[in-house]
Amino acid sequence: MKDEVQFDLIGFLRNIHKNKIRCLLIGRWAVAQHGAPVVTADYDFWVDPKDRTKLIRLLDEEYQAELPAETDWNKPLLSAYIGPDKIDCFSSKNIINEEGQNLKFNEVYRRAVEKRDLENDLIFKVPSIEDMIALKKFSHSDPTKHARNLEDIRYLQALKKK
Repeated sequence: MKDEVQFDLIGFLRNIHKNKIRCLLIGRWAVAQHGAPVVTADYDFWVDPKDRTKLIRLLDEEYQAELPAETDWNKPLLSAYIGPDKIDCFSSKNIINEEGQNLKFNEVYRRAVEKRDLENDLIFKVPSIEDMIALKKFSHSDPTKHARNLEDIRYLQALKKK
């Protein structure tokens, strides 16, 4: 086990931008960026498959993340751990949800909302509300995760109506 490093989401997002890694913050952290009052304990990213290796190197070299064996780095989902924090990195060209919607990374990235805090040198992207709703339409064997996705969809739909 590597020495424990504190994960800093803001610093990580800065490094993604600095290293020109095409990546989207997804999951509940992205839902919160749209204004929904949700909390989460993990971090989810959808990275351009062309930038997967750059992101893995960043996790390894800058954050001393615990990574799976290098032979597993080409799988569409890579889970890394930085201290107690779990970072899930999806790197497929497209994701098909339970309704059969085919979400293509390049299209979702193009429609994404750019979040900027120039005072703190922070620029990152989250999927649009419509794309976030589509990304949340996945069934889970874990009923708690499924309930959270449904709750997130309700929040996002309410925000969309504003």
